[in-house]
Amino acid sequence: MIIHTLGPSSTDSYTVAESLLHSEDDGIVGYPSFDSLLHNIHQLSEQYVLFPVAFKSARKDYGWKEFNYDYWDKVELVDVFQRKTKPMVLIKNSFYAENRAMIHPATTIFLKKYLIKKNEDTVIEFSDSKFKAWSAFCKKNLKYTIISEDVFEKEKKVGYTIEERYEPVMVWCLYKIN
Repeated sequence: MIIHTLGPSSTDSYTVAESLLHSEDDGIVGYPSFDSLLHNIHQLSEQYVLFPVAFKSARKDYGWKEFNYDYWDKVELVDVFQRKTKPMVLIKNSFYAENRAMIHPATTIFLKKYLIKKNEDTVIEFSDSKFKAWSAFCKKNLKYTIISEDVFEKEKKVGYTIEERYEPVMVWCLYKIN
């Protein structure tokens, strides 16, 4: 079984896909965004695609619900299951240059609730994955991001603090492409 999903290996999608591999012939193809995966889906006949129901495009108003309806006649839903996400952390940069946040759209509710609690007005921008959001956050010296805790622990930086931690359960859908 070849599973197509979001990459790199630090993403929740890739980690969950790894748990579905059962033989040496199985493999994972990671994409930089679900948008790029969808762009190639017509070439993936008889292979599999893994989506979290929280999938939301960073580029357009399109998510898991739209995919499920858009491709109803091109894919077969073969498994639905739940797994906890990798622990995620809301990071604050004490030495930020811009009062902006870079996050994956699926994590918006966490940041919005935090900003309301803190009575802060921060511009929120979106990236294709938490990992890409983390990279842009660091490069642009922004105020907030949400990243998988294991990625943050590997790359701790001075002035970055964990403000909140999240570990929700996610519903996953594995489809076979017709």
